[in-house]
Amino acid sequence: MSREAKRLFFALRPDQEVCEQLVQLQHDCRQPGARVHRAENLHMTLAFLGMVDEGRIETICSMASRIKESGFRLRLEHTGYWRGPKALWCGPSHTPQHLASLVKQLWQGLEGCGFEQEQREYRPHVTLMRKAAAVKPQQLKSQIIWPVSHFELMWSHHKDGALHYETLDRWMLVGSE
Repeated sequence: MSREAKRLFFALRPDQEVCEQLVQLQHDCRQPGARVHRAENLHMTLAFLGMVDEGRIETICSMASRIKESGFRLRLEHTGYWRGPKALWCGPSHTPQHLASLVKQLWQGLEGCGFEQEQREYRPHVTLMRKAAAVKPQQLKSQIIWPVSHFELMWSHHKDGALHYETLDRWMLVGSE
């Protein structure tokens, strides 16, 4: 791996309205000492690639441009907690067919580019905070309806002492404007 490698992942990024609702949910769930994800970093990971040589990015983008999936509405319905990373998250009660198909198409393409898919089952979620105290999963008082119109290739890096997620490229889903 060259020193010009980037930590990459494919993700869904919320629009302004959904982002504001997620920030309100973070506020409602706030805990002393928990590390809240900044609004501009809120996302739903589709496929994590890890460290990738910059020379491979063009091939990855070419593969992503061939994906054909319809836009869809994602319903974020409940919160959950993962003990290992001490993460509080929000997600759907089940994976919608269009989201599952998008993830499957991404991984089929990525495997053709030499990447190996994680063996654990895909669990769609938006991490709200880390270093959080354990909480019981709860249904949201009102669902967050996320109109998904595109997906992005993101670069995770530190800048000025903070974690940043930068969009390298994005692709519209079929039927989206």
